[in-house]
Amino acid sequence: MRPAPALAEPHALVDASHAFVWTPEELADIYRDGLNLCVWRRGLDAPLSHWLSDVTATRELDVIARVRSEAPDLRLRLGGLPQGPLFEAWLADVHFLVRLYSDLLGATELGVRIHILDRDMCPRFHVDRVGVRLLCTYAGPATEWLENAHVVRSALGATGDVTRPGASVHALERFDVALLKGESWPGNQGNGAVHRSPAISGSGRRRLFLSIEAL
Repeated sequence: MRPAPALAEPHALVDASHAFVWTPEELADIYRDGLNLCVWRRGLDAPLSHWLSDVTATRELDVIARVRSEAPDLRLRLGGLPQGPLFEAWLADVHFLVRLYSDLLGATELGVRIHILDRDMCPRFHVDRVGVRLLCTYAGPATEWLENAHVVRSALGATGDVTRPGASVHALERFDVALLKGESWPGNQGNGAVHRSPAISGSGRRRLFLSIEAL
């Protein structure tokens, strides 16, 4: 991956609830009390990004797998995609993120989802009833999220209309590795990261994303 630009500090803590970091080791910041979103901004690999965009535009993919962290072999489930060096590079990255999640969270059995979508999967702002979920968008628009200060948490529910007046809706970037702390993390009830899928239904746009969580 292209390295992030050099910064004066090793990572940027934007406020008490979310942080951007520049190395995978710094994703351990997710353990900070009160922090509910930690994003490793690792930049794009241009050839791989082009290949993934082409795959997303022309293929279907709907993988839901239960894997062990010591042997997360997803090759057979992804065998319908074009083979070659760029496929191998992407598969290695997916396996790396599975092991990274396992190392950070101490999980041995993981739920992995890899989807190519042409519709909105979770269009309303919401929180997850999990401990921590890893998200990475490889192609197309990425997950959108709100800062804690911009959320009316009492309005979370069916409408997803939770933004305060003037709130900014942020979006992750392709290849970002995001850890989102959910409501089931010990001590995090009422502080789950508020996020939604980007709006793509009817637009002709498609996205390829990976999700990992402990089982």
